[in-house]
Amino acid sequence: MNILVLFSHKWKGGRAGGAETYTIELAKGLASRGHRIVLVTDTIKAPNIGRIENDLVAHYDTSFQTINPFRQMNRLKEIVSRHGADIVHAQHRTAGYYAEFLWRRRQVPYVVTVHDPWHATPFKKSHGKVFRRLIAVSDFLKQLLITRFHVPPERIRTIRNGIDPSRFEGIAPDDAARFRSAFSVGADEIVLSQISRISKVKGQLDLLHALRLLPPDLPYRCLIVGEGKERARLERLAESFGLIRKVTFCGYQSNIPVVLAASDLMLLPSHREGLPLSIVEAMLSHVPVIAASTAGVPEIITHGQDGFLFQAGDIPTLASLIEQMVRDTNLRQQLAQAGHRTAIERFLVGRMIDETEAYYQRILEESG
Repeated sequence: MNILVLFSHKWKGGRAGGAETYTIELAKGLASRGHRIVLVTDTIKAPNIGRIENDLVAHYDTSFQTINPFRQMNRLKEIVSRHGADIVHAQHRTAGYYAEFLWRRRQVPYVVTVHDPWHATPFKKSHGKVFRRLIAVSDFLKQLLITRFHVPPERIRTIRNGIDPSRFEGIAPDDAARFRSAFSVGADEIVLSQISRISKVKGQLDLLHALRLLPPDLPYRCLIVGEGKERARLERLAESFGLIRKVTFCGYQSNIPVVLAASDLMLLPSHREGLPLSIVEAMLSHVPVIAASTAGVPEIITHGQDGFLFQAGDIPTLASLIEQMVRDTNLRQQLAQAGHRTAIERFLVGRMIDETEAYYQRILEESG
């Protein structure tokens, strides 16, 4: 099958979070099964396309956010003709509109993956009337599309994200030790990692307020991994809270499996998510998780069984859970083992590829 993947956000070589990780895992998995993948991304913001370069038939770097969409449409028509696309898989809404255009002009069937909650401004509410087939990465997002955007349920298929577990296996203890040493983590400190872009919706501000409530002698180090416009302000705030020796901003780190191997606990205090892959990555790394019960997160974690959940913004509960986990080694080990079982049973990339292939086939058959 010739599959044209449209990614209308700026490509950052694996640094752009869940949607980009999803696209990478999808392309690699489909290519390994003999499908031919052509990727079109918005203006690239990375040295290269990343770890899928050898899995692609072709990659085109273009501009979806343009004042002249007709030029982009004509270019996409040329790409469809050149590679004989059987189906278009759009990531994000802008790419979805171009996919709808290709259906109307070239009758190439398509599907749009919804990675996180859409904003419901009056114009954007029309998405539900335009897009013909959608993939929601969680049941929460599917229900949101039905209730807020009035998408007919039969147009939406829930296909949860999947991860390649081999990326998180066999990480050398020396690599993890070097990472801890690079940030001067003490041998007796429990490492809390928070891995995401730094922004208001990701909850780093809540995390700092929660850490402020912890006993000063609690033996932990919190590593905030990622970049964003809020970083400088949060660094100043951490200093004013007296957390300068407890919180370290690590910046962007390319080897997340090593970061997780160096971690004892993963934190996700987000206010807005779809189905966060970072939780699954932590589970595959045998790292227990405390996460805000936002959007699709409860579809991954069962509170008290394979992780802990709290209401986004509930800072005292977050602080209490962190202290409990730092003090209780056995509890961390129990949740880590249960979380690993959950990830293996429900969130591997092979299952995601199986379900996506089947949906492609159904769309092609229905399109004649």
